[in-house]
Formats: sequence, structure tokens, C-alpha cells
Amino acid sequence: MQESLKKRFFNLPPNVCTGGWLYKKLSSLTTSIYVLGLMAVFFVIGTIFPQGESFSEYVKSGGGFTFFVENLGLLDLFVTPVFLILSAVLLINLAVCVYDRYAPLFAKRVFQRGFSPDKTIYLTHGIAGAHVEVRRVLKEDLGFKLIFKDSEWIIMEKGLPMRLLTWAYHAGLLLCFFGLVLTYLFAFEDTMTLSPGKLQPISMKEPGRVQSLWKSSHTDRSFGLSLDEFSAEYVQAPRLDYPKDKLSRLAMGLGWKGREVALELKDDSIAPKNWRSRVRVIKDGVFAEAHTIEINDPLRFEGYTFYQTGYEQKLKVRVDASPILLETKTGEEIFLPGIENPLKFGDLKTGALYRLDGSVDRLIPFTTVKQARDANGPKDKRSYDDLGRLEQDGSITVDGRRITLAGIEESAVLSVRRDPGVNLLWTGGFITLIAMALRFYGGFYTAAYRVMEADGITLLEVCLSTKGLWTNRESILRRLEYSLTRDDLKLTPLPDDAG
Repeated sequence: MQESLKKRFFNLPPNVCTGGWLYKKLSSLTTSIYVLGLMAVFFVIGTIFPQGESFSEYVKSGGGFTFFVENLGLLDLFVTPVFLILSAVLLINLAVCVYDRYAPLFAKRVFQRGFSPDKTIYLTHGIAGAHVEVRRVLKEDLGFKLIFKDSEWIIMEKGLPMRLLTWAYHAGLLLCFFGLVLTYLFAFEDTMTLSPGKLQPISMKEPGRVQSLWKSSHTDRSFGLSLDEFSAEYVQAPRLDYPKDKLSRLAMGLGWKGREVALELKDDSIAPKNWRSRVRVIKDGVFAEAHTIEINDPLRFEGYTFYQTGYEQKLKVRVDASPILLETKTGEEIFLPGIENPLKFGDLKTGALYRLDGSVDRLIPFTTVKQARDANGPKDKRSYDDLGRLEQDGSITVDGRRITLAGIEESAVLSVRRDPGVNLLWTGGFITLIAMALRFYGGFYTAAYRVMEADGITLLEVCLSTKGLWTNRESILRRLEYSLTRDDLKLTPLPDDAG
């Protein structure tokens, strides 16, 4: 039936339709390799340029190649027409390949009538006994099973079912592509900020591409998250004081000069190690689950995945003895009464500190304070003076004003993602990888043999084909010959006469 369909739809005259050529190309593994190679270029470029980021933010953060980024859409590579066309071609290619191989995989197998023997074994059995013994050795000693015997040559097989693995490989790829389609159409991702003690419903400003056709946002009020505690861990990060002279550093790197490198370790020489958010899931007003979200340990609940991506810190500062506390975020400028130029507070350091000697301390919460030298002009071009370190409940004097850090609040920033295609991607990818690994490394043997008589001598001719890197063709042939001839009488030379 499959062949008749091909003839009906694709064996048309060249001047009528080029379907035959197109079908041949779409069912070719070479096409898959070329398309996958082109897509790999997109994936490499996508790892270099931040996908999904706005062009203005990219320029603001100092990104290069702005002309190509803007005109070629390098920040949205995976939604460009070229990538979508490549994806569609690969999907069609896989579908046609599966269709092209589906019928042969499950149709009745047809074997050739003649084989070129790889080995000839001389037997001492009669014809009838040889047939029985050869079948027994192949089945019981070597693990082969009978496949075909209605001809002069008898065919037996051993090992993994290659036809099933081939089907599974293509089916896994199709599952992956269906998962990609679901992800592209229905998946959405956003960020949410959890403040301590506040229940936050799941609300997305950017829904999936299909959902955006009938609504501008997505809100799931059936459950929400509540932050119990946000904590951070830090490690000491000493600074290596290399020589300032380039030639001296080169000489040190080449071993021409001693490695006199100073290890400078200051009180604030620390780097973040990990962030943790201990959250509770509240569903329909009832506690449902508790989970500590870490960078490599997300929370998964009812199709949503919550990743730890960062934090938000708010500081409450007092100017002199004023009863009114002023609130600001770390990393943002704030104008304080009586101070001409704005101040900027650095990231708040609080939590556990893992020292180089193996000890662990609790940090007294502190931040750094900087003051802009000039309040005029764009913020991204301002220069700042470092005014020092400010601890919780501590003070620092700026322009004659006493600035006190009166309170802190840390919130967790989570990335929220809902992807209906992720299960298909995992399942298809797992099936594909397992099928590929078994095809490449597994063992599959096909033995075709015939027992014949020539000049009164019984002969066994064997043709053995193998698939898989772990197969050993010569070993099977040696074991077959040994099992069939081990009981034969062996001629031994007579001892010399003593004379």
C-alpha cells in the first residue's frame, strides 16, 4: 500500500510535478543532518546573545555588534522566520522518514535467497545429524533464534531488536518536536517577587502565544506562594595581587620569575555561594506543600516550575533623629534630606559566611554606601565616591548628616514557568537517547547458514553479519566451530621409535 501511494502521488512526469524529488529529499537522512547543522549554528549564537532581552537593555549593559543584533534579530533567534522554517522542515523530514520506514518495520520480512559464506566448517556428522546439531549449537550455546527456514539457507538472529529500536528512535524525535510545538504555542514565563509573610497569587503578564490571542495576562488564583524566609550563603573571596607590570606577569606565567603573589583578604571580600527561599504553597486557602527553593532545586507544583533567580533588598534608613524612615532598594539612587548629591547603597550582605579555614560565621548585615559626585547628567555615566561600610543599626555621617540603617527586608525573586510540552520533550529525548545508544553500542547478529554434502563430506557454510560497536564477529564464528568440532577425533603423531 505504501509503495502504491508513492507511485500514485510522486511518480508523475517531471513537467507536471517535482514531488518524487521532494519526497526523496524529505525522506533522506542527509537532509536531517544538514538541517540539524544549520539549527546548531542558531543554538550556538543563541548561547552568545541573551535571548528575550530587549535591544535597549542589551545596549545599556554594554553589548557589542549592535548593528547585527538589531538588524538580524539576534536577541530573538528562536522566533525568527528562518529558525521557524528550519524547525518546520526538520519536523516534516522526521515525519516523512517515520512514514517511509513505518511499513517496512512492521511488514513481513523478505530475505535474500543466496549468501556469500564467511566461513566453511567441515563436519563429521551425517546430513540429518548436522542439521540438528548446528541448530542446537546456535540456539542453546550461542543464543540465536530461528527467523526463516523456507529456503536452502536458514536464518537465525541474536541480540537487540534493531527494527524496533529504529522505530523508537524516530518516534522519540517526533515526540520531541510535538513537545517543542506545544512549548512554542502555550508555554509562558515570568518573574514574581515574594515578600516575607505575604501570599502571592500566580499572575503572569506575558502569557503564551496562543493564550495572548484572547487575553492579555494569565492569573491562577487557585494557589499562591508565601515566603517564610530568604537566606543567603557567602564564601570568602581573596583577591590575588599580581604585579601591575605586564611583562612581570608574563614572566611569572612562563615560570621565569618567582610567583610572589600577595593574597589580600579583606572583611568584605566575600562572594555569594547560594540563595535559598523557604516557601509555602497555599491552595484554596489551605496549606498544600512546603519547599526550600535553591538555584539547582526548583519547586514544581501543578504544572508550574519556580526557579530561584535572585533577590530584592529594601533598606530603611533614618536621617539624624527623624522618626520617619525612608525606604530604598539596594543599587538604586536616593536623595536624602540635607544631602545635595544622591546616595546609592550596595547589595546587603547577610547570612552565613563560609571561611577559608572551614569555619562558618553569621554575618552582621551590612552594605556599602556611595555618593554621586554630580547629580546632573545621565545616571549610567555618573561616578561615585565610596563612603564606607554601614552595618545594621549602625550610622555613617554624610555632609554633616547621620545616616542610620534602621531596618532591612529581603524578598525572593523567582522565575515562574508553565510548559505543557516539557513532559513530551523529556519522554521523547529519553526514548531517542536510549534507542540511539542501544543501536550504536548494542549487539545484533544475523546468521545465515546451510548444511550440504560434497564428495561425501558434510559442510557447513555460514554468513554472519553484525550491527553495533560491541559485536565480535570472529568470536561468534570461533565459538561455533569449536562447539561443532570439539568432540571430533584429532590425529596425533606417533612417537618416534627408540631404535
